[in-house]
Amino acid sequence: MRRYTILLLCALLVAGYSCHRKTQNPGDSGKSVEMSAMLSEYHHADSLYHLGIIDTGAFNRFIRSAMSFAEQDSQKEVAADMLYKAGIGSMILAKSAVTRDETARYAKQALKIFYDFQEKYPEHENAKYCYYQRGIIYDDILGDYTSAQDQYRDFVNRYPNDSLAVQLSDYLKILGKDERQLEEMLDLK
Repeated sequence: MRRYTILLLCALLVAGYSCHRKTQNPGDSGKSVEMSAMLSEYHHADSLYHLGIIDTGAFNRFIRSAMSFAEQDSQKEVAADMLYKAGIGSMILAKSAVTRDETARYAKQALKIFYDFQEKYPEHENAKYCYYQRGIIYDDILGDYTSAQDQYRDFVNRYPNDSLAVQLSDYLKILGKDERQLEEMLDLK
């Protein structure tokens, strides 16, 4: 009797699986393969980055695939997460670029990704942090303190209760100041 029960369960599982496969969208398996390759590329680039190695090729492949994935499947949560990570990847490439042209190109790409992210996913938890990321790009990568201040202020004004807003408010007081100005502010003379 027990043997027949196991055989019956196996038959039901096989039948259920084949019915499930028939009802799936034929393009879903292609999307799964694409997503798997994209995630693999991200994990590869990210793990090397944490070891202090920038794999420009891996980051670029991930960024391209994440942007494409977000264009095709903009309603999926994973598309939003990957697009945000693509922005971070572009920032990493901008920060580590060798030439000014490369820095500018990657920084511009990151800025565009963060603007696109906010437009496509305004309710996503990371949408508010796009202001902060753009501020970092302007401040730390491009040295455009006026634009950085605008981004940081936007964050502080829109999300005053966020813990980051308090830090940014303090940082705005010293942003763009040279060493002499900071000494005067802190009365260190």
